Amino acid sequence: MAKKVSHIVNRGMGGPRKEKKRFTKTKTLNITSLIDVLTILLVFLIKNVSMDVQKNTRPEGMSLSESITNEELIKDGKTIVIKIYRDQILFGYDNIPVGTLEQFATDKEVRTILSNLLSNQSSEIKKQSEEFVPSLLIQADKDIPCLYISEFIKLGSYSNFNNIYFSTIYNTDRETLLES
Repeated sequence: MAKKVSHIVNRGMGGPRKEKKRFTKTKTLNITSLIDVLTILLVFLIKNVSMDVQKNTRPEGMSLSESITNEELIKDGKTIVIKIYRDQILFGYDNIPVGTLEQFATDKEVRTILSNLLSNQSSEIKKQSEEFVPSLLIQADKDIPCLYISEFIKLGSYSNFNNIYFSTIYNTDRETLLES
């Protein structure tokens, strides 16, 4: 008799097919990433708090200067303006040409004219009220060397200006600046 060949092939390792047990994952909180985030926040807060303390701490007896806009200075009428360019010096609100920067440095007459104008304006401000303090606003082109600015400061202090303020002119379009 011929052997019967089975058409069913058993591929398992002997015996019926076994199912693998599935492990159910327990749902736990992974706190490692949470600790990392909290550490970064803590470092950030400590750094900012220490910087704020440094910024606001000043030595005793030291007064810090305050920032003020040109408009606030000019509106009260106690401030005189000098605009300094390389090729021109303008005096007052009316932009009266006084000379050039080179003439200011070399010509004594230009310095005398500017000194007289400043002294007259300072006296006029003081005549208005005893409480008025004359102020000088020096607006200079950003390319003017500090040596010239120092000379204008000396000139302002000789002309009895108690407060001297500084402003940089960044606008290269002089016509727009002169219209304002």
